[in-house]
Amino acid sequence: MGDLVRQQLRTGHTWVASIASVAALAFSGYNFSQLQETPQTDLALPVTLKLDRDESGTSVMLQPTVSTRYDTSDVEMITDVRLELKPEAGTGTAPDFYWRENVKWSVIPSEPNQGGGSVWWEFASDPVPFNVTQTTPQQQILQFKTHNWNLTPGRYTGTLTLLRASTRDPIVRPFCLALRSEDIKTILNEPGSYFEFRRDVPGKHAGGCYHRYG
Repeated sequence: MGDLVRQQLRTGHTWVASIASVAALAFSGYNFSQLQETPQTDLALPVTLKLDRDESGTSVMLQPTVSTRYDTSDVEMITDVRLELKPEAGTGTAPDFYWRENVKWSVIPSEPNQGGGSVWWEFASDPVPFNVTQTTPQQQILQFKTHNWNLTPGRYTGTLTLLRASTRDPIVRPFCLALRSEDIKTILNEPGSYFEFRRDVPGKHAGGCYHRYG
């Protein structure tokens, strides 16, 4: 009887070990297949868009999130980022934007005993290619500049496009921007100031456009 029990235990142990080995092999194979996958890069647009106008032209600043969900052996390199804005038919010409630089936001303290302070942007880095991996998502603040935007009220359809070093298609995300006459008047009357546009302004969610906030 004792020998039979010991034999059954040995048989059970062998089966458990075999199942564990098969599971480990399958898991290892899955991880290996994931590493061999081409990076699945995603581009998410931010909630806010900032617009600045001075004597040299108009700037649009965006901080998108560029990421990948999988840990692969290959690395995605983004070689260029492009911004396009096109007004609705008959309301003006499309401005020509270029990726001027990356910026960062800084707090400028106010005078002593006055409290508060102001927020402004400054140079952070040149517009250079960047890599995207699962452990290094990118959230750079991109400044796009144009010298030929004659601001006109209306709705603008836009796209943010990532160009890749690989032969895969560019990543494109559409959006829209709503400019009112009063927005343009304020922008033109305050050169050198930046203005915030958001996609979550209460009462203006329809269409998901960026609307002036504040």
